[in-house]
Amino acid sequence: MAAPYHSEIEVDPNQEDYQMKDPDTFSLISEIENYVFENGRRYHRFQEGKYMMPNDETEQDRLDCHHHVFLLLQGGELCYSPVQNPKHILDIGTGTGIWALDAAETWPEAKVTGVDLSPIQPCWTFPNCAFEVDDVELEWTYPPNRFDLIYCRSMSQSIREWPELMKSFFRHTKPGGYTEFCEIRNHIQSDDDSLKPDSALAEFFDKWRQAAEKANVPTLEDTDFVRLLKEAGFVDITVRVSKQPTNPWPKDKVLKQAGRYMMVNTESAFVAYGMAVLTRWLGMSEAEVHDLCERARRDSCNPDIHAYNKIWHIVARKPLA
Repeated sequence: MAAPYHSEIEVDPNQEDYQMKDPDTFSLISEIENYVFENGRRYHRFQEGKYMMPNDETEQDRLDCHHHVFLLLQGGELCYSPVQNPKHILDIGTGTGIWALDAAETWPEAKVTGVDLSPIQPCWTFPNCAFEVDDVELEWTYPPNRFDLIYCRSMSQSIREWPELMKSFFRHTKPGGYTEFCEIRNHIQSDDDSLKPDSALAEFFDKWRQAAEKANVPTLEDTDFVRLLKEAGFVDITVRVSKQPTNPWPKDKVLKQAGRYMMVNTESAFVAYGMAVLTRWLGMSEAEVHDLCERARRDSCNPDIHAYNKIWHIVARKPLA
């Protein structure tokens, strides 16, 4: 049957969902999405150079893979904060937005906001989830005492002024609400000396810390986070430590599964973490970084090297008064 012929198309009087944006808004969007390309990787334009990891599709796939590792190590829990019926949740450094989306699905009555320097989050999302492009080290525009939970994961390679950021966390956490950090220690280790100090894997982390120091990116320990949270005014601070194996060397089934995913993750992780910071701050060439990253990756995937990173899960509560 032939398609019906419409002699006249009816006009929809409701045009609120399609309004011409202000030209300045288009200009800002264009500027934010005008990415920086360097050594074969793509980086953010907004606050250019502040976050030294890429935001291209390869990195987005790696971030989503790593999210699964976090969930495995946390027994499927999104966080350790004992929030009940939250109304407002803030995800700092949301990346692909995968944690924020999971949070929006877990707590459908909560408004979840994800913030990042890169606009790489999906356009289609849950009605209670929204994403914003912003720098969390600038002044926050949210109302004080707003969030039942502020969640911050894997930001230790980005933040310069932790004391000021802690003040922002405290100011905008609701009284009785929680701030939670999930951070990977920037140090690789083994318990049986199978990781040798002269290995490429150890060399990579040593060079990364040298470059981070030159870039004015502090490498904090768990005790530093606890101290800074106390100084900001938080109480009831707890620290949980989990181990993230580099490959399936552990006997424990959960850790072995996490190690399998980490082998997939490290296909691109070393270059993601190393390329910008090592070329910009240690003066290494692109070829030198690729060589170090490949040697470190081989060590990381070697089942005879029983290496792991510590992950800190730090929960702090804002007093009621």
